[in-house]
Amino acid sequence: MVMGIAAALVIPRIRLTSENDVKRISRQLAGIIAHLTQESASTKETYRLYFNLESDEYWTAVVVGTGDKVTVKNKIKRRRLPGNITFEDIVTPQHGRVLEGEIFTQFFPIGIEPITIHLKQAEQHWTLRADSLTGRVKVFDRYVDYLE
Repeated sequence: MVMGIAAALVIPRIRLTSENDVKRISRQLAGIIAHLTQESASTKETYRLYFNLESDEYWTAVVVGTGDKVTVKNKIKRRRLPGNITFEDIVTPQHGRVLEGEIFTQFFPIGIEPITIHLKQAEQHWTLRADSLTGRVKVFDRYVDYLE
């Protein structure tokens, strides 16, 4: 009986913690997207947000130079998604739907490349969709197709 009471108190917290991880990651990614949008507009530099869908990592970089002489300098070190949260896929107009490997989206002084990020945890799906002019991110607690 004591074990039943303890389980009743602990199991909901475990579930809540997992949901909080996804919310926290969604807020972090939305904050990074908003920050890079503002930073690009104020510095007139091009930034990139990279994703590795196999290692579930993301990081940012600034693009220096133009044409064939472009170098990329990392702004933040790689961060890994926590626990069992993964990138399901990422969709951009330039790359289409990417399910594996690395992909990036660019932030220009006049706006960002549209991006839809799909996160997955077990059977739960979340969608983050960034507005190409403002950089504001809408978060959905379901899989939202890029064309919806």
